[in-house]
Amino acid sequence: MEYNNLFFKHVERIKETSSGQFLGLCPFHDDRKPSFSFNEEGAFFCHACEIKGNIVKFAELVGESTSNLPKMAVSKKKVKSWSMPGVLDESKQALVFSASDDLLKNFERFTEGLPWNREIVKKLFVGWDNGFIFPYLNGDGQLVNIKWHKKKQVKGHAVTFVFPFWHMMEKYDPSRTLYVVEGEKDCVSMISSGKQAITFNNGANTNVPKELVAIIKSKFNDIAVIFDQDEAGRKATEKIMGLFNA
Repeated sequence: MEYNNLFFKHVERIKETSSGQFLGLCPFHDDRKPSFSFNEEGAFFCHACEIKGNIVKFAELVGESTSNLPKMAVSKKKVKSWSMPGVLDESKQALVFSASDDLLKNFERFTEGLPWNREIVKKLFVGWDNGFIFPYLNGDGQLVNIKWHKKKQVKGHAVTFVFPFWHMMEKYDPSRTLYVVEGEKDCVSMISSGKQAITFNNGANTNVPKELVAIIKSKFNDIAVIFDQDEAGRKATEKIMGLFNA
Protein backbone atom coordinates (compact mmCIF):
# COMPACT_ATOMS: atom_id res chain seq x y z
CA MET A 1 0.00 0.00 0.00
CA GLU A 2 1.50 3.32 -1.02
CA TYR A 3 1.31 6.45 1.12
CA ASN A 4 -1.22 8.37 -0.97
CA ASN A 5 -3.56 5.39 -1.32
CA LEU A 6 -4.01 5.30 2.45
CA PHE A 7 -4.60 9.05 2.70
CA PHE A 8 -7.03 9.06 -0.23
CA LYS A 9 -8.98 6.25 1.44
CA HIS A 10 -9.61 8.19 4.65
CA VAL A 11 -9.37 11.89 3.71
CA GLU A 12 -12.22 13.55 1.81
CA ARG A 13 -12.23 16.50 -0.62
CA ILE A 14 -8.53 16.21 -1.44
CA LYS A 15 -6.90 18.81 -3.66
CA GLU A 16 -3.28 19.20 -4.68
CA THR A 17 -1.79 22.58 -3.79
CA SER A 18 0.65 24.64 -5.85
CA SER A 19 3.47 23.60 -3.49
CA GLY A 20 2.93 19.92 -4.27
CA GLN A 21 1.21 19.21 -0.94
CA PHE A 22 -2.28 17.74 -0.65
CA LEU A 23 -5.11 19.31 1.33
CA GLY A 24 -8.37 17.73 2.47
CA LEU A 25 -10.86 17.34 5.32
CA CYS A 26 -9.27 16.13 8.54
CA PRO A 27 -10.61 12.69 9.54
CA PHE A 28 -9.86 13.35 13.21
CA HIS A 29 -12.25 16.21 13.92
CA ASP A 30 -15.43 17.75 12.48
CA ASP A 31 -13.63 19.52 9.67
CA ARG A 32 -15.78 21.62 7.35
CA LYS A 33 -12.98 23.59 5.71
CA PRO A 34 -10.06 21.48 4.42
CA SER A 35 -7.27 21.80 6.96
CA PHE A 36 -5.50 18.44 6.73
CA SER A 37 -2.30 18.48 4.66
CA PHE A 38 -0.01 15.61 3.67
CA ASN A 39 2.80 14.96 1.22
CA GLU A 40 4.18 12.15 -0.91
CA GLU A 41 6.66 11.17 1.82
CA GLY A 42 3.75 10.29 4.14
CA ALA A 43 4.01 13.20 6.59
CA PHE A 44 0.75 14.86 7.66
CA PHE A 45 -0.43 17.83 9.71
CA CYS A 46 -3.83 19.32 10.52
CA HIS A 47 -3.79 23.10 10.72
CA ALA A 48 -6.95 23.08 12.85
CA CYS A 49 -6.60 20.33 15.48
CA GLU A 50 -2.77 20.24 15.09
CA ILE A 51 -2.49 16.47 14.94
CA LYS A 52 0.65 15.47 13.07
CA GLY A 53 2.84 12.53 12.26
CA ASN A 54 3.93 10.19 9.51
CA ILE A 55 2.20 7.45 7.55
CA VAL A 56 2.77 4.88 10.30
CA LYS A 57 1.02 7.03 12.90
CA PHE A 58 -1.80 7.81 10.44
CA ALA A 59 -2.36 4.11 9.77
CA GLU A 60 -2.50 3.39 13.49
CA LEU A 61 -4.97 6.23 14.09
CA VAL A 62 -7.38 5.07 11.38
CA GLY A 63 -7.09 1.41 12.32
CA GLU A 64 -5.15 0.21 9.27
CA SER A 65 -2.38 -2.37 9.30
CA THR A 66 1.15 -1.00 9.11
CA SER A 67 2.67 -4.27 7.89
CA ASN A 68 2.35 -3.36 4.19
CA LEU A 69 3.65 0.18 4.46
CA PRO A 70 6.95 0.94 2.73
CA LYS A 71 9.94 0.63 5.03
CA MET A 72 12.86 3.01 5.04
CA ALA A 73 15.80 1.20 3.50
CA VAL A 74 18.56 1.19 6.09
CA SER A 75 21.97 -0.39 5.97
CA LYS A 76 23.65 -2.42 8.71
CA LYS A 77 27.00 -0.74 8.36
CA LYS A 78 28.84 -0.71 11.67
CA VAL A 79 30.80 2.24 12.94
CA LYS A 80 33.79 1.61 15.14
CA SER A 81 33.69 4.85 17.08
CA TRP A 82 31.88 8.11 17.56
CA SER A 83 33.10 11.01 19.66
CA MET A 84 30.90 11.49 22.72
CA PRO A 85 30.64 15.00 24.22
CA GLY A 86 32.53 15.58 27.46
CA VAL A 87 30.85 15.43 30.90
CA LEU A 88 29.49 18.70 32.32
CA ASP A 89 30.48 20.00 35.74
CA GLU A 90 28.64 19.36 39.02
CA SER A 91 26.83 22.72 39.05
CA LYS A 92 24.97 21.84 35.86
CA GLN A 93 24.18 18.38 37.23
CA ALA A 94 22.69 20.04 40.33
CA LEU A 95 20.56 22.24 38.06
CA VAL A 96 19.09 19.18 36.33
CA PHE A 97 18.20 17.37 39.56
CA SER A 98 16.69 20.50 41.13
CA ALA A 99 14.63 21.23 38.00
CA SER A 100 13.46 17.61 37.83
CA ASP A 101 12.20 17.78 41.43
CA ASP A 102 10.36 21.05 40.72
CA LEU A 103 8.61 19.57 37.68
CA LEU A 104 7.49 16.45 39.55
CA LYS A 105 6.15 18.53 42.45
CA ASN A 106 4.10 20.65 40.04
CA PHE A 107 3.55 18.03 37.35
CA GLU A 108 -0.10 18.72 36.49
CA ARG A 109 0.46 22.47 36.38
CA PHE A 110 3.55 22.52 34.16
CA THR A 111 2.46 19.71 31.81
CA GLU A 112 -1.14 20.82 31.30
CA GLY A 113 -2.22 19.95 27.77
CA LEU A 114 0.74 17.62 27.19
CA PRO A 115 0.16 13.84 26.90
CA TRP A 116 3.06 13.08 29.22
CA ASN A 117 3.35 10.14 31.58
CA ARG A 118 4.70 11.09 35.01
CA GLU A 119 6.88 8.00 35.34
CA ILE A 120 8.42 8.56 31.90
CA VAL A 121 9.17 12.19 32.77
CA LYS A 122 10.77 11.06 36.01
CA LYS A 123 12.87 8.42 34.23
CA LEU A 124 14.09 10.97 31.68
CA PHE A 125 14.92 13.57 34.38
CA VAL A 126 12.95 16.23 32.52
CA GLY A 127 12.79 19.39 34.65
CA TRP A 128 11.33 22.87 34.89
CA ASP A 129 13.03 26.20 35.56
CA ASN A 130 11.06 28.94 33.77
CA GLY A 131 10.90 26.50 30.86
CA PHE A 132 11.41 22.79 30.32
CA ILE A 133 14.91 21.41 30.84
CA PHE A 134 15.92 18.27 28.95
CA PRO A 135 19.16 16.56 30.02
CA TYR A 136 21.32 14.69 27.53
CA LEU A 137 23.31 11.86 29.11
CA ASN A 138 25.88 9.42 27.82
CA GLY A 139 25.89 5.63 28.14
CA ASP A 140 27.12 5.86 31.74
CA GLY A 141 24.31 8.22 32.75
CA GLN A 142 26.64 11.23 32.90
CA LEU A 143 25.37 14.67 31.91
CA VAL A 144 26.85 15.91 28.62
CA ASN A 145 24.34 18.52 27.45
CA ILE A 146 21.26 20.49 28.58
CA LYS A 147 18.51 21.74 26.29
CA TRP A 148 16.67 24.57 28.04
CA HIS A 149 13.39 25.51 26.36
CA LYS A 150 11.95 29.04 26.52
CA LYS A 151 15.38 30.52 27.18
CA LYS A 152 16.45 29.32 23.72
CA GLN A 153 19.84 28.20 24.90
CA VAL A 154 21.88 25.06 25.24
CA LYS A 155 24.14 24.74 28.24
CA GLY A 156 26.86 22.34 27.30
CA HIS A 157 28.72 21.33 24.19
CA ALA A 158 27.93 22.36 20.63
CA VAL A 159 27.87 18.71 19.59
CA THR A 160 24.94 16.86 18.03
CA PHE A 161 23.63 14.32 20.51
CA VAL A 162 20.61 12.11 21.09
CA PHE A 163 17.71 12.49 23.54
CA PRO A 164 16.72 10.48 25.53
CA PHE A 165 20.03 9.48 26.96
CA TRP A 166 22.21 7.00 25.17
CA HIS A 167 21.85 4.04 27.52
CA MET A 168 18.04 4.20 27.24
CA MET A 169 18.22 4.02 23.45
CA GLU A 170 20.43 0.96 23.87
CA LYS A 171 17.46 -0.74 25.59
CA TYR A 172 15.07 -0.09 22.70
CA ASP A 173 13.80 -3.14 20.80
CA PRO A 174 15.50 -3.17 17.36
CA SER A 175 12.55 -5.11 15.89
CA ARG A 176 10.16 -2.22 16.61
CA THR A 177 9.89 1.12 14.79
CA LEU A 178 12.17 3.91 15.95
CA TYR A 179 10.56 7.35 15.59
CA VAL A 180 12.84 10.33 14.96
CA VAL A 181 10.99 13.50 15.99
CA GLU A 182 11.82 17.19 15.80
CA GLY A 183 12.05 18.16 19.46
CA GLU A 184 12.27 16.97 23.03
CA LYS A 185 8.61 17.69 23.88
CA ASP A 186 7.43 15.53 20.97
CA CYS A 187 9.90 12.85 22.00
CA VAL A 188 8.55 12.68 25.57
CA SER A 189 4.99 12.53 24.17
CA MET A 190 5.87 9.62 21.90
CA ILE A 191 7.65 7.68 24.65
CA SER A 192 4.71 8.35 27.00
CA SER A 193 2.42 6.73 24.42
CA GLY A 194 4.57 3.59 24.34
CA LYS A 195 6.58 4.38 21.20
CA GLN A 196 10.36 4.22 20.80
CA ALA A 197 11.50 7.73 19.97
CA ILE A 198 14.60 9.90 19.81
CA THR A 199 15.41 13.46 18.85
CA PHE A 200 18.55 15.46 18.27
CA ASN A 201 19.52 18.54 20.26
CA ASN A 202 19.59 20.68 17.11
CA GLY A 203 15.90 20.10 16.23
CA ALA A 204 15.07 20.95 12.62
CA ASN A 205 18.67 22.04 12.05
CA THR A 206 19.59 18.57 10.88
CA ASN A 207 23.37 18.80 10.82
CA VAL A 208 23.64 15.28 12.18
CA PRO A 209 27.05 13.60 11.83
CA LYS A 210 27.05 10.68 9.43
CA GLU A 211 28.79 8.58 12.07
CA LEU A 212 25.88 9.10 14.48
CA VAL A 213 23.33 8.29 11.77
CA ALA A 214 25.20 5.09 10.91
CA ILE A 215 25.18 3.98 14.57
CA ILE A 216 21.41 4.43 14.76
CA LYS A 217 20.87 2.73 11.39
CA SER A 218 22.91 -0.26 12.53
CA LYS A 219 20.50 -0.87 15.42
CA PHE A 220 17.06 -0.48 13.82
CA ASN A 221 15.42 -1.94 10.71
CA ASP A 222 12.46 0.44 10.66
CA ILE A 223 12.98 4.18 11.16
CA ALA A 224 10.16 6.71 10.82
CA VAL A 225 10.81 10.47 10.65
CA ILE A 226 8.13 12.79 12.10
CA PHE A 227 8.94 16.49 11.94
CA ASP A 228 6.65 19.53 11.98
CA GLN A 229 4.95 20.35 8.68
CA ASP A 230 6.13 23.94 8.50
CA GLU A 231 8.72 24.85 5.87
CA ALA A 232 11.67 24.17 8.19
CA GLY A 233 10.20 20.84 9.24
CA ARG A 234 9.55 19.70 5.66
CA LYS A 235 13.08 20.58 4.59
CA ALA A 236 14.50 18.86 7.66
CA THR A 237 12.41 15.75 6.96
CA GLU A 238 13.79 15.50 3.43
CA LYS A 239 17.33 16.00 4.66
CA ILE A 240 17.22 13.54 7.53
CA MET A 241 15.43 10.89 5.44
CA GLY A 242 18.22 11.33 2.92
CA LEU A 243 20.76 10.69 5.67
CA PHE A 244 19.02 7.53 6.85
CA ASN A 245 18.51 6.24 3.30
CA ALA A 246 22.09 6.92 2.21
